[in-house]
Amino acid sequence: MAYNLSFSRLQRGMTLISLMVGLLLSMISILAALSLYKSLVQVSIESRTDAVQDGQLASAMLSLQLELQTAGYGIATDAPGTHVQLVVGPPQTLYWRYKDAGATFVCRGFQIEDVENNTRRRLQLLALPAANCNASGVLSGLPNWAVSTVLAEFRASEAARANLPAIAITLARQECFPYGMGEAAEHQMVTVTADNAARRAAADEGTAAPNAPVIHNFCLSNL
Repeated sequence: MAYNLSFSRLQRGMTLISLMVGLLLSMISILAALSLYKSLVQVSIESRTDAVQDGQLASAMLSLQLELQTAGYGIATDAPGTHVQLVVGPPQTLYWRYKDAGATFVCRGFQIEDVENNTRRRLQLLALPAANCNASGVLSGLPNWAVSTVLAEFRASEAARANLPAIAITLARQECFPYGMGEAAEHQMVTVTADNAARRAAADEGTAAPNAPVIHNFCLSNL
């Protein structure tokens, strides 16, 4: 029987070089898929972080607005700086007082504080024991202020946002009206300026901010 040499050569199978080439192509494909997966996870984490930041900021400003409307309530005299006081800090702290239904003076505050080696920025409400609050004492000098509620907390993380959002408080007397209704009159007005997620992302990337900071104005109609 004749032996077909050409047929035997065709049936020798794969060579070591072809196996190595196939293995290399497979590894490249796997690495590309892992890189794409990592990018998708990173985008997902950043999107979630951004959404949480903007949601926390909006919720904190709503709570602050409700609290600030009590400033000066029930107090007849309104000497400048007596019943509302801003300490630039750090930490930035806004203090105010009012009278409750029982004609008792109540002292409250709002503070922007950095904690844990400046890796977290907290927006928090402060309270003072009733025994320490009075009608005319300098608010920042009254003893035993304590955090009553943490309204929001922002974290610096390499996995999401490395920079903390910039947040600032100002206090000035000017024409304003509460809740955007009624006739404008001269009152004390608190302004909170804060970076939203887009500005924070731009700071991380070292690029120009795509928009202006978010501005919240609170007209203190009792002062």
